[in-house]
Amino acid sequence: MYSEEEKVFIWLSQFNSASVKKYYKVLELYNSCIDFRSRFTKDCEKITKIIGKDAYIFLKDFDEQKLESFIQKTENQGIKIITYGSIDYPSKIKDTNQPPLVLYCKGDPSLFNSTCISIVGTRRISRYGRDVTEKFATALSDAGLTTVSGLADGIDSVAHQSTLNAGGKTIAVLGSGLNNIYPATNIGLAQKIIESGGLITSEYLPDEKPQTYYFPYRNRIIVGLSIGVLITEATEKSGSMHTKEYALEYGREVYAVPGRINDIYSVGCNKIIKNCQSAMVLSPADILDSLGLDFIENKRADIQTTMEESAILQLLDGGELLFDEIRRKSGYETRSLNTLLIRMEMLGLVKRLPGNYYAK
Repeated sequence: MYSEEEKVFIWLSQFNSASVKKYYKVLELYNSCIDFRSRFTKDCEKITKIIGKDAYIFLKDFDEQKLESFIQKTENQGIKIITYGSIDYPSKIKDTNQPPLVLYCKGDPSLFNSTCISIVGTRRISRYGRDVTEKFATALSDAGLTTVSGLADGIDSVAHQSTLNAGGKTIAVLGSGLNNIYPATNIGLAQKIIESGGLITSEYLPDEKPQTYYFPYRNRIIVGLSIGVLITEATEKSGSMHTKEYALEYGREVYAVPGRINDIYSVGCNKIIKNCQSAMVLSPADILDSLGLDFIENKRADIQTTMEESAILQLLDGGELLFDEIRRKSGYETRSLNTLLIRMEMLGLVKRLPGNYYAK
């Protein structure tokens, strides 16, 4: 059951062409949400001046029966509605500029109250970006942090998946409705997040299709939920630059991983480090130290390795190597080395990369 106040916010969320900022501006004119709704028709002229004629007419025609029908349909789809007036609305977002009127949720909304850190970056991820993101997401999850990202291709997807692989919790904030997962290739990932006890959420109506301008705007929610924002790889014009601006505006910590100076995928990170808009981080321990949290060594350290496996790991300490380089340096026969590397990959000790490269 939803209170009358909650229903007002759900009612207002039906027409999202009028900005959240305008709706809050209207609500400020009244003693309560209930007072606003009871005087909505009488104060037509005053309200129309703020939210516009189209929004006013739409909301005026959206009656109690339609509202109850919408709520019932949404709940039948397994979607929980949390409004600005709900007791479980995330307090961290309430203190930000333009908090969403409503958050539609699938999964565990109690994660809103956990300690969260955002991991964002480019959609066109490089091998370096993938490795860095996996490393940071795994370690931050092991330290008990909930990771937050946007379910986009690239860094977002790797951050979510790495958290799941580490047995951690993750929140995906969508730039579309929950019934229109974008990109469609991440429908499976979204389901895994829910099944693992994570959360997917959006301020947009469940059937809303993605719009280009929704994505940078939803970044304020990603930032609002978090104590800090980590950018692992970003081009100069990456959407992560918008996320960084929200972080600075909201007083959140910004962390950036540096990259090669001639790598276009690291220009964004290098630039914000150069401009002193973020802390440069070289390892997960840098972030955890700044937050007063303990760094937990990778769980792979608990795995008992053979003498042969230890020798391979020592070779990979210097970075990724081609299969043939490992064979030459180790002296192992091709067949024996192949069997050894397959076992190590299954144990999570090594990763096989494109081009027959291997890395820790």
